[in-house]
Amino acid sequence: MKTKILILTLFTYILASCTQSGTSLPAVSGTQFELLVVMNDTLWKDSAGRELHDLLTQPMLGLPQYEPVLAIHQCSRTEFTDVLKPSRNVLLVDVAAKYSAPKITYSKDHYAYPQAFVKITAPSDTSLQTTIKKYGSYIVAYFVKSERERQIAFNKSYINDNAKTEIEKQFGIQIDIPQGISKATQKKDFYWITNDQAGTRQDILIYAYPYTNKSQFTKAALIVKRDSILKANIPGELKDSYMGTELKYADPIFQEIWVNKNYCAELRGLWRMMHGAAMGGPFYSHSRLDEINQRVITMEAFVFAPGKNKRNAMRQLEAVIFTAKLPQEINAIKEVSVVAPKKKK
Repeated sequence: MKTKILILTLFTYILASCTQSGTSLPAVSGTQFELLVVMNDTLWKDSAGRELHDLLTQPMLGLPQYEPVLAIHQCSRTEFTDVLKPSRNVLLVDVAAKYSAPKITYSKDHYAYPQAFVKITAPSDTSLQTTIKKYGSYIVAYFVKSERERQIAFNKSYINDNAKTEIEKQFGIQIDIPQGISKATQKKDFYWITNDQAGTRQDILIYAYPYTNKSQFTKAALIVKRDSILKANIPGELKDSYMGTELKYADPIFQEIWVNKNYCAELRGLWRMMHGAAMGGPFYSHSRLDEINQRVITMEAFVFAPGKNKRNAMRQLEAVIFTAKLPQEINAIKEVSVVAPKKKK
């Protein structure tokens, strides 16, 4: 019954999205992170096709088991009919002598809404393979970002307003927690909310601590701080056990990115229960500077789903993390909203 309700909700969202966008395009089809590759069968089996296949099916980073970054399906141009054109993510490849140089085109809503569409054209198989090697990471990032944007848009209609209010009151930040994640625990400078599901558990953590210098944003410092906060706030069922960062078998992945045009330290890796039950899973975090209150604020997501795939569950939570707005960003929005428009001369 729950599955039917979810499907109906998603279907309603898609129809509403089409209406709100004012487009007459059909709704997209397919599941999250599913990609249709439209490419000549012979080329797909050749070296350029294998290069593309390996790019698109590379493992998603930060998971305890192999799961491809995208779930791909391939068809030829003749098979790419009206039935397949509404696919949510489409990568179309065309190799022909009429093209003078390789080119990659990114577009939205080409055949359906909200669709992510990429077209690669090249004069030869060799130039195609070179282009894939050089720019392939950008193609993958485009589809991943498009899925994140869809998730954020979907969540907008199902926000846990109570949690959003509690978090803003405690930390001064805004973040769109979905309604399904509702069981919260609040402590000083620490907030933990979960869907508390036995099958696939999804949790969000937010914690803050004083900012002293930029060295706090190094990988080593973030992990040390993470482990100290989790040890104090997330104990295991066994005595002296607690949640911590897995360092022995999987080194966390650190990256410096920009969110809302501001610096963000991104950390992705595995967590496990220290000195306790055999529990663990993936986590993902953003650590950012609250400039107004001179604090480091970390927004973290983690999943516990033993024996199950975790890619989509983690990506859904990543989308939540990306919605966070810090006090200086909230103030900037307020300042813009109260500025009177200039009068036309």
